[in-house]
Amino acid sequence: MSLSAVLFDMDGVLIRSEEAWLRVLEDAGRRFRGSPVTREEFAPTFGQGTAEDVRVFGLRCTPAELDAFYVEHLPAYAGEVWVNPDARELLDSLASRGLRRAVVTNTVSALARALLGAARLLDFFEVLACSDLVVHAKPAPDLVLYALGQLGVTPGEALMVGDSRFDRGAAQAAGVRFVGLGLDGDVRIERLGELLPLTGAPASPGAR
Repeated sequence: MSLSAVLFDMDGVLIRSEEAWLRVLEDAGRRFRGSPVTREEFAPTFGQGTAEDVRVFGLRCTPAELDAFYVEHLPAYAGEVWVNPDARELLDSLASRGLRRAVVTNTVSALARALLGAARLLDFFEVLACSDLVVHAKPAPDLVLYALGQLGVTPGEALMVGDSRFDRGAAQAAGVRFVGLGLDGDVRIERLGELLPLTGAPASPGAR
């Protein structure tokens, strides 16, 4: 079956916002448990959903309250977000070949739009599959299946690029081929620019 769509995790693949998220979780810890979330607590959890943040960090709030806190406070740390230098050229190449494109992220819609907009990547995507649109965040398959449904493609017509066990688990549960960025999967790549040949297109001259 030919490839029709490419799904992308957002954080760690298109952008990196670990430092921004650490800062806002430090603030959330102060607000909802009386002590900041530490780097040691945060590091193994990055990429999980808001409900898991509440549970793992022992926050005295609901997931909805924490999402609202994130939406209010994360933009203050947007300057600490890194944009993958391979992203725009790759996405432009996929678009020119007629491949559908979606983001699949455990971030809520308002924050995903803000982060991708600040990175000047938002307009490359036809679908944003965000945690507030489904019942279960990654590693459940809900977000991947939502993206496939919105794009109108089957699992066999898509591949997903991610960098965490949450991404890999979601792709596998949905029956989508998984390309790991610095992570083992059905295929492993070390740079985002290495993805293009896997879609059936030649690598761009500038890819390293």
